[in-house]
Amino acid sequence: MENLPQICVDTTDAFMTTERFGTREEVIRWIKEVGINNKVIVIISRSDTETGKRGRSNKIIFGCDKSGKHKISDSGTQSASKKCGCPFKIRSTPAKDGSGWKIDVDTYEKQHVADLAKRRVAPRNILLSLQDNYPENVTRITQVYKHKSVIQKEIRGPRSEIQHLFKLIEDAGYVYWSRKKDDSEVVREIFWAHPDSVKLLNIFPIVLVMDSTYKTNKYRQPLFEIIGMTSTELTFAVGFAYMESEQTENFCWVLEKLKELFVKKDMCPQVILTDRDLALMKAIEVVFPSSINLLCRFHINKNVGAKCKQHVVNDLQKTIDTLWMEVVWASDEVEYGQRLHQLEQACVDYSGFINYVKDTWLTPHRHRFVGAWINRVLHLGNTTTNRVESAHWKLKQMLGNSIGDMVKCWEAMNNNLKLQLGNIRASFQKSFYEVEHAHVSPFYGYLYGSVSRAALRRIAEELLRVDYVGTNRQICGCTLRTSYGLPCACELGRYRLGGILIPIDVVHVHWRKLTMEVELEVGEDDGSEVDMTSAMDELWRRFRSLDVIGKRALKSRVCELAYPTMTTLCPPPEKIKTKGGVKKKGEKPADYDVYRDPSYHEYVDKASQSSQRQSQSSQRQSQPSQTSKKIKLSKKQPQFILQFPNHIRSYIEDVVNVESDGNYGFRVIASLHGYGEDGWPMVRRELGLELIDKDRSTLYDKLFSNRLSVVRESLMIESFGSQPPEKWMSLPDMGYLIANRYNVVLVCLGNPCMTFFPMTSSHSPNVSIYCIGFVNRNHWVQVNMKEGFPLPPVTLDWKKFRSHITTTWMLGFAGRMQHWQLLTPVLA
Repeated sequence: MENLPQICVDTTDAFMTTERFGTREEVIRWIKEVGINNKVIVIISRSDTETGKRGRSNKIIFGCDKSGKHKISDSGTQSASKKCGCPFKIRSTPAKDGSGWKIDVDTYEKQHVADLAKRRVAPRNILLSLQDNYPENVTRITQVYKHKSVIQKEIRGPRSEIQHLFKLIEDAGYVYWSRKKDDSEVVREIFWAHPDSVKLLNIFPIVLVMDSTYKTNKYRQPLFEIIGMTSTELTFAVGFAYMESEQTENFCWVLEKLKELFVKKDMCPQVILTDRDLALMKAIEVVFPSSINLLCRFHINKNVGAKCKQHVVNDLQKTIDTLWMEVVWASDEVEYGQRLHQLEQACVDYSGFINYVKDTWLTPHRHRFVGAWINRVLHLGNTTTNRVESAHWKLKQMLGNSIGDMVKCWEAMNNNLKLQLGNIRASFQKSFYEVEHAHVSPFYGYLYGSVSRAALRRIAEELLRVDYVGTNRQICGCTLRTSYGLPCACELGRYRLGGILIPIDVVHVHWRKLTMEVELEVGEDDGSEVDMTSAMDELWRRFRSLDVIGKRALKSRVCELAYPTMTTLCPPPEKIKTKGGVKKKGEKPADYDVYRDPSYHEYVDKASQSSQRQSQSSQRQSQPSQTSKKIKLSKKQPQFILQFPNHIRSYIEDVVNVESDGNYGFRVIASLHGYGEDGWPMVRRELGLELIDKDRSTLYDKLFSNRLSVVRESLMIESFGSQPPEKWMSLPDMGYLIANRYNVVLVCLGNPCMTFFPMTSSHSPNVSIYCIGFVNRNHWVQVNMKEGFPLPPVTLDWKKFRSHITTTWMLGFAGRMQHWQLLTPVLA
């Protein structure tokens, strides 16, 4: 008789209750009645009665009559079973408060433990969560450990460690490769990459950072990690590789697999950043010959500093460290030669140190870390391996210890990647829809939603240099252009001087990619690379030509590819000694953790750590920080209010000052119009366009007459910084242009008070009013008025007023009368 398929229906909700029962019999009766009403047969799976002996307590465990598995007998007779392994269980025990018997559905508690265990929550925290969610729960910590072990065994089943690892990798859609040792089934290297990491690699292929870390697994195999950087300056993991050793041949194999992750054959990273690992550097030269291999500045500086402590007396160490940093940061080859000569003169008595610096770093590798050379490289700000070191730290935080197998390591990496990818997606959305306050200037108008916020921040920082760089390329150095692909100070200076918005095309395409939801498409020339037709035909031809033994051998090799979860590979049987796994003398095996041994320079630092801390502490107290030197002054200037007439002061909310550089009048208008104070070049440019507008040329010819060229020249400047008086904003000339260009009512408080109406548009009671003030007889400020301020007469007959199109009218505040009256026209 055939076994019919069983259908399991979840009825646990029907048995959820807070009711208390007086006796065991009442509990059994209620359970059976609920089961009958829901067409479920409930049986007593297990029960016990308290007898006073240890381990005995009152409890009843109910289960479904279909629970358990059918046992096949060896009698040979055919039989059927209704058992389907139903997990339904109900536990009933006396309540602690003596209120009667309570009912708990075990399914939820066990599922709760399983969910928390999957998220790598510590057993003690799982127990606390159970007690918070189920106050009557009496689970012990040993039961939590046991249940976690049962869950792991159920998930893995009969599969080996490598078989289970391959199954997890296959289920998650990872791309992976592995190879085994010669004449054995032991894994030699294994490489894997997340599918979304492959997408990000092909979207952001410019810079990759590589480094090995240690003490991540019980086999002590080094873990080689490769990371990249998105347009939002977040780190993403490209791939991971466990290697047998760190020789050039091992690195070449890993880098060849990395190369296969690129969709296009000719695509490769422009810059690869590493430590001075000669084997890795040689492998990069072989696999990626066109890539530029930079070295980590941080580790170089630390090693040079450690060597300096060995060879140089204490009094000169700080001076030589400073001279060395000047060599590293030299902006061009001429400066590099000068700084190196100064260092050689200072180290004339320390030949051991200067020879080390030259022979180990400068002569063979200066083009990999000195600013004079790497400032010409598009490294996007990556000059250290800090990104990959940080990724190592986060992974080890997720691992918790170094005694796990490869499955545990993969699970930690996978969980870490989920968090990483979520942050990257959120950063893309933030760049799309949010604008930082510092970027509200219209100079960034073309960049909103099209360029990452990280790029905008770097451009904003570079704008601060414009005031002293101007448009001079030599002073600028153009480092931001060559190293980041972003407009440098001299470029930004030309845009600001011309009042032009920053074009989108001057930003490198790396910073303009704000999504990872793209499909990887193979180019037209690369279609044959993924075509397996000829390979399959050849495989069948070869299979048919073999004898029985040959066919078996070929089939087993094909099955390894077709069924990776059935692989015969096994992990290394012994713990492999690596350069990062050296134990300290007297260290016990139990002390082996995820944290690496200190590097050479850290051992040197440790010897003088206490003295350095004291000196650094006193230095921090005596010297102000870099940020504390920048005193941020409030722009609200209440003292200016005293320069306005008495009867106006009570209506003034506050006065906002601007920078005094000859552009202050235009700075005030830019701020009122929403451009921000630094938008003054756009105001100059727009007022200049207003003056030459064809539709209004007749108006301004009559208004300014022979002074038209003088007004036009006052708007044109040739450099940043202080401007001569003829370039300052003056009224009434600029008042007419401002009112007409921006369609506003411009109110000027001073001596005398003036108001300018737009002459070329219809009047509205809701027209914007810009209020400015003239103070110190040479400076303009922004004046914010309170509600209730007596505005100009907006109810006058505007049509009749506009009929005098050739006449510009000016209104003034009539002293003690505290009202506005029409003054004599400027032109009649």
